[in-house]
Amino acid sequence: MAERIDRGARHRYSVSGEATERALRLCAFALLDHYLAMHRVMVQHAGLQPVELLILIAATTGNVQRAVGLATLPESIRGSQPLPAGMMLPMSRRAIARITGIPTETVRRHVDSMVRRGVLVSSPRGVHAPNRLAERRTLDTVLRLLELHAGCTEHLVGLQAIVPRATRPARAMRP
Repeated sequence: MAERIDRGARHRYSVSGEATERALRLCAFALLDHYLAMHRVMVQHAGLQPVELLILIAATTGNVQRAVGLATLPESIRGSQPLPAGMMLPMSRRAIARITGIPTETVRRHVDSMVRRGVLVSSPRGVHAPNRLAERRTLDTVLRLLELHAGCTEHLVGLQAIVPRATRPARAMRP
């Protein structure tokens, strides 16, 4: 069983390479179906073309990179309030093109259109997504995405591709 390690922290679940190999087609189908379902929900929520959705996701992710990279997350970024100005990291069109693999000129055209429509906000350092976290439909969309993710995870657990990792008992303190 392969155990996934992330920055020294152990996950509560492990990925079983052996079980995944045994059920490779079913695992791949579950993951691809999950991706398509999430994409469909996000497209419906945002009302964007697929390439525009990819640009929005890249810009949104880039906008919060500085915030989520902190060792301890400030309470101010956990809810739906706008990020403090110092934590906002606008993304250049070139960076969006590099991250998404979309040609720079295509990104520029779509970003310009998205700025005109209010989907993105332009600044001298790049573009960022306006805060829409306070909108009820954003919460509904995130809840739906979490439901889809939970369903995919349950499917993969059922295939034993993802298995709960045995928890270690807490160490006794020496007197």
